[in-house]
Amino acid sequence: MNSIRRVAAISAFIALPALSVQAQIVERPVPFDSAGIVTVMTPFLADRAGLHPPWWPVSGEFTDARLFTSNDSTYVLAVTRRTGVVERYSLSGSDREAIRAVVSRLPRETIMARTDARNEFIRQQTLLGLFVYGPAFAGAIGDNAGTQSAGYLVVAGGSFFVASEISRRMFIGRPQADLSANMGLNGALIGWGTTYLTGAGDQGQFAGAFIGGLTGAALGVRIARNMTEADAVGAAWGSDIGALIAFGTLEAIRGEDTCMFDPVNFTETCSGRRLSNRAEVATIIGAGIIGYPLGVLYPRNAAYNVTAGDIQTLATTTALGAGAGIALLNKNTTYSHGAVMATIGGVVGMMAGDRFLVRRYDHDRDEADRIALGTGAGALMGAGIAALGKSTRENPHVIGGLAVGGGLAGLIITERYLDPNPDAGRRRLRVTFNTASIPLLAARTPGNHSLINVRF
Repeated sequence: MNSIRRVAAISAFIALPALSVQAQIVERPVPFDSAGIVTVMTPFLADRAGLHPPWWPVSGEFTDARLFTSNDSTYVLAVTRRTGVVERYSLSGSDREAIRAVVSRLPRETIMARTDARNEFIRQQTLLGLFVYGPAFAGAIGDNAGTQSAGYLVVAGGSFFVASEISRRMFIGRPQADLSANMGLNGALIGWGTTYLTGAGDQGQFAGAFIGGLTGAALGVRIARNMTEADAVGAAWGSDIGALIAFGTLEAIRGEDTCMFDPVNFTETCSGRRLSNRAEVATIIGAGIIGYPLGVLYPRNAAYNVTAGDIQTLATTTALGAGAGIALLNKNTTYSHGAVMATIGGVVGMMAGDRFLVRRYDHDRDEADRIALGTGAGALMGAGIAALGKSTRENPHVIGGLAVGGGLAGLIITERYLDPNPDAGRRRLRVTFNTASIPLLAARTPGNHSLINVRF
């Protein structure tokens, strides 16, 4: 009996490694859609797809969800909560098919707007660290050159590691990368302007810029979580163009300093501008903040389809219009007149871009970048032609006119060359009547017979 027990014990020890190997589970990630694009489910996509129980077991707020399988018949849904806790749910094959069918019906633009933009986020935040966060922190910590240099280097380099850690802990989509970069820059300007209005000194203003930049970047990541790419770009554009229009308008209203010289007493008396610097800064800050929600309304409520690339083309046409307005001025013009013409020209250029580009076509972001490059190249060629003649070099009208004309020609040629997709339009409410159901309803035929169909 003792020998039998020894053999059984030895056999058990030998079998333990084999059992542990057999018990090991190897899971592989699988996409949520049939095209294999959606590998990470975000709250935005879950909301747009209308995922709900019983085949979608997740409730409450979460950061992201990933799907895994071990044998193509059972699935595991790993859900990351905002606290960092990971919850795992078992899904059947039918549940997975139901989720895949719903997610696969999402528009491609909606899906692609939420793809991972980790590298873009890290790159943009690192650039902000080099040119915004670092200089602001260096100016806030003191007047010693050594201390400022050390502070700048620490913050500029640390921006990369902080952004990398943030992107590791949470999903960063392209809308979040775009809006956080814009709000990081604008937040620094708002922080500087706010401390300037309160009468803070130079160090206080630098500190305000540093805190405002970090706060703006954090808000951008959070606010853009449930935005499309067009929403995020539209919000950024609304803030930028709102602040620029306010700046141009106020500069036109403020006028110039007027001075009178008394030749008898040899004294000069100057009257100040009509608005103070503080009033102008406060108005520009307010216009920039209000521009964010107004910018989101543009792609969401337009009667035509507005993509992120469409909004980027407006920056090109706005700059071209501002240049055209300035080109109409003579060389003896005043600064306020230049502000008036640049503002009016920019607004007209923006409206023209909306009318002739955004309404007719759907541009992607690569096409928008090439349009900007083509416009700039055409403007350089136009200015080069103006520089050929001695008489034209002394005439700002000719130089500006040829530069703007060359930019417009470059825009048109590039647009023709790219041949972007026509505007997809918006889904509209459509009501149809099914006359074939009338006799079935009159005869009280059992079944579902729709007389009116409403699609939206």
